[in-house]
Amino acid sequence: MAASARRRRTITLFAAGSVAMAIALASRGRDEGRQTAIPVALAERGDLEITLVEPGALSAARSLTLSSEIRSNRAKIVSLLADGTWVKPGDAVVSFDPTPFEEERDKAAAELRDAEAAAARAEQERKLQVAKAEEARESARHAAKIAALNLESYEKGNGALSVREAEVRAADSGSELDRTRRDLADVEQMFQKGFVSEAELARQRGKMADVERQSRLQGDRLKAAREVIFPRDLERAKSELAETKDEVARAEAVVYHSQEFYRAAVDAAQGKVESARAALARADEELHKTTLRSTIEGFLVLQEIPLDSGRRKPQVGDSVWSGQAIATIPDLSQMVVSARIRETDLHRIREGLMARLDLEAYPDLVMNGRIDFIGSLAEASAASPWKFFSVRLLVDRTDPRLRPGMSVRVSFLLDAAHGVVVAPVDAVFPCAGRSCCYVRRTGQIWEQPVALGLANETHVEVKSGLAAGDELLLAVPAAGFRRPAPPTAGA
Repeated sequence: MAASARRRRTITLFAAGSVAMAIALASRGRDEGRQTAIPVALAERGDLEITLVEPGALSAARSLTLSSEIRSNRAKIVSLLADGTWVKPGDAVVSFDPTPFEEERDKAAAELRDAEAAAARAEQERKLQVAKAEEARESARHAAKIAALNLESYEKGNGALSVREAEVRAADSGSELDRTRRDLADVEQMFQKGFVSEAELARQRGKMADVERQSRLQGDRLKAAREVIFPRDLERAKSELAETKDEVARAEAVVYHSQEFYRAAVDAAQGKVESARAALARADEELHKTTLRSTIEGFLVLQEIPLDSGRRKPQVGDSVWSGQAIATIPDLSQMVVSARIRETDLHRIREGLMARLDLEAYPDLVMNGRIDFIGSLAEASAASPWKFFSVRLLVDRTDPRLRPGMSVRVSFLLDAAHGVVVAPVDAVFPCAGRSCCYVRRTGQIWEQPVALGLANETHVEVKSGLAAGDELLLAVPAAGFRRPAPPTAGA
């Protein structure tokens, strides 16, 4: 850029020297006659730049917008930094009244404590009821085991043994009856033979009657044991076992339903805890939103807000709506220049094209910019017959003097020629379908054909036909010039 500035200074000096030379030569010409009174300039070797100059405005590439995130218009400003304050990351810019949000946070915290206590009670109740149900189930299982053992003991032990004992007693009674019958028969024979008395026979017959009764009794007992007592007691043991199994099933069901019921109660209580915890988090978030802090460094720019009386910048005591912009902080670490290009010049620029940036506020501050955006839609203006396209340029460096909104003169460097012979555009004339210059040499004026190159508003590149130092007339002489021009030194 320093070289470019030197080139511009070269052209500027060249123009100033040309004017001075023109005045001097014009003064000299007055002594030589009317023909030589035409102003002149010198062809010089230098740099020629083709630029497109447009006005622009400086702004920040990025900016931080501070707005209320509190629902509705509950955000009431209680403190606010002054417009234009320099802020740093973490600085509190706007504070809203925290009182209603602190009350909501305290209420949410109390509801969370209550919900947690209720959840703890529900968990304790679940454990207690499930423990009771499991204890009852274990008791039923134990009773079922006892009933199964009792059934097995009676069916294969005591019950069968009682029937066996009855059978033995009945068999013994039958044997006793047989012996008594044989004894009675012997006594009757002996009575017939006169060996025993009638009293002895009567006693033997009485004994026989007693044994018969006892035998019948034992038979009845055996029948009762087989057909009544054993089947009855066996069935009773089976019924007791079935009842205990049913009790075990009921206890199992009670355990399952207790677990499910009280687990649902605990889940419901825990759900209330989560809801209360979420409500507390929202309340904390709302309370946190009562302070708006800067996350970047820059100047604070307060934005106008709509009020019943019109629009003005916010003040302490104002209530703002959610999402309403209160202030912006431009990020001065990257500045941009916004400009507009006429549609007729759109083909001359491209993204990445460099431009010189001159700030009206600081003439000594010269910066560079690079086009990074060209608008895709033309914009019409009622004040101009032209249509324009928006252009944005990234400024190549920062400076503490830069402020958003500053006016900038944007000079787009479209083309350049270095170390070439340049002449004022006023020294070039059409001559029989080509370009020519009128050159004064050795006291004579020559019509010199020239081949031209790049040109801007004031100067043109002369590719051939002139040499640095040639004295050029700035008007067509009325007469007295010669053609063709003599050979000249190479350009």
